[in-house]
Amino acid sequence: MLTSIIPEWTTTLLLPFSTAFLYAFSLILFLLPGFAISAVIASRRELRAIDSVILSISSSAVLGYVAFWVYLLSKVLGEIFSYTVVFSSVLTLALTLWRVRGLKNLGKQIARPFAYVLVVGIFYSYLFFLFTNPLKAPFELANFRFFQEVRPGDNLIPLFFAEKIYDRQPVSPVCCGDWLSSDRPPLQVGIFLLQRPIRFFGNTGLQYLLLAIALQCLWLAGVCSVLWVLQASTLYTQQVLGFLVFSGFFFYNSVYTWPKLLAATFILFAVSLLLGASEKSKLTMLETVLIAVCFSLALLAHSGAIFSTPGFLLLFLMKRLRVSWQACACALLLITFFLLPWMAYQRFYDPPGNRLLKMHLADAGEIDSRSTWQAIHEAYASRTVMTLLSYKWANLRTMFGPDPGAGFGVAEVVAATESRSGGLENSRIAQREYIWNAIGVLNAGWLTFLACLVRRKKFNTLGGARLLLAAAALNLTVWCIVLFGPGQTFVAHSSYADIILLSLGLLSFLLTYIRRAVFLLWILQLVNFAIVWAGVKPTPLTPAQTPTFSPVLQWPLLIAGLICGIGLLWHFGQSYRTSLPAR
Repeated sequence: MLTSIIPEWTTTLLLPFSTAFLYAFSLILFLLPGFAISAVIASRRELRAIDSVILSISSSAVLGYVAFWVYLLSKVLGEIFSYTVVFSSVLTLALTLWRVRGLKNLGKQIARPFAYVLVVGIFYSYLFFLFTNPLKAPFELANFRFFQEVRPGDNLIPLFFAEKIYDRQPVSPVCCGDWLSSDRPPLQVGIFLLQRPIRFFGNTGLQYLLLAIALQCLWLAGVCSVLWVLQASTLYTQQVLGFLVFSGFFFYNSVYTWPKLLAATFILFAVSLLLGASEKSKLTMLETVLIAVCFSLALLAHSGAIFSTPGFLLLFLMKRLRVSWQACACALLLITFFLLPWMAYQRFYDPPGNRLLKMHLADAGEIDSRSTWQAIHEAYASRTVMTLLSYKWANLRTMFGPDPGAGFGVAEVVAATESRSGGLENSRIAQREYIWNAIGVLNAGWLTFLACLVRRKKFNTLGGARLLLAAAALNLTVWCIVLFGPGQTFVAHSSYADIILLSLGLLSFLLTYIRRAVFLLWILQLVNFAIVWAGVKPTPLTPAQTPTFSPVLQWPLLIAGLICGIGLLWHFGQSYRTSLPAR
């Protein structure tokens, strides 16, 4: 380890560099196989920049999924697979770039989204470890970093699952009580296992944390892909990301590393491919294959991604897309190829594997032998129609939360000036739990939307943005109906892709119709981020809690975080100083 080689005071000063290095190393190690595969394909056929981005990330994720099964079979074979993937990727990428000089232009085109993932991820990591040495931080840090009440261990399930496979231990219960390994999909587990034998310094917990943060920050590449196909300008893209990067929702869910943002990334990729097809056109075989792969990877990252499915159908119908029967058959075959092994694992290796489905769809939290459909039937049959309707209405109301003002910045300033730490805690909880509060200042876009309706003004927003808003609204409506209730529609139960699509749609109205007020809204976003999230000091844990934790401000990380944050503010802030059109 690094701490055993050089003095402790030196490692403290080097914390920003070591943290940034380990994060960048984890991200590059993940992307390396995908870059190699994308380069080989681009050397043989023309690839659009968006196809290259999606192909690179998806290919690396697929190899992580393969690694899960290889390690499950044998640790030795798994380690051989890990080193083989890395060395062959380096060799293939180097030879391909040397032979085909034109690929450098493609590399320049796709560099921006990956640069955002790198820089924003490092910035988030600095803030996350602000009160503890990353090299000594407990792997449970995210569970008590922002809230007085220790959070559930959903973010740690991939780590525990991977370690049990790597150490050849019984996989169930995987952690956190009686949760089974089959209760959560294995994509993040496999990606971590692929990197598990490769580490320069630090510990396994830190290796997992930084890799998992990098995986969640891929949402930036997903947003860039959607904006890419909507033909958004660089200015517009910076304005959008300026709001999202400094959102408490994205910050928290990027460092509380359950794989919901990872799943959202692949949903965004599929959406961008559907939006990118020209009207009344037939999807190409490559587009169809990528959509099928991305949809499968989203479900293998987190099963909550299924709630974004209705939006796919809406986009398909509104764009009047066609697909050949050969491409359709290929897509179905691919989805079956990806999902069937995991379904078999759930049914035969560690049954029953349907606990979460029954919990959300039938209000049945305990493990039992009933099938999902049987549990749903019994749950609905035992309630009256009026009771069920009240449950769905409660689901709809829950999305708006008890405090609609939390997340808009103003209430947070009042709470801070009055030293009401409890008020800031409540604001964090609201932004964590409720859709309305997670969206925050972007809800101002509803006013613009309604004003356009009342004035019967033609929507002149970014092309396709209205479809994003419609798809998100449809998904959330179906979600309210499908969840059993009452009042189950918390953010944690949703597909995070819908929150992103909703944000992009609302931002389109804000950036198109009230550009003069956008800078003020951005300032409110920054105030909320700085006061409620970035500046929060963790509550010391008592000896009765595990682990015992006493927060100590890490000055090198604070300075580095400020430098990084100021750089991001300057980069995004310049876009709000101009009155140029959004596109």
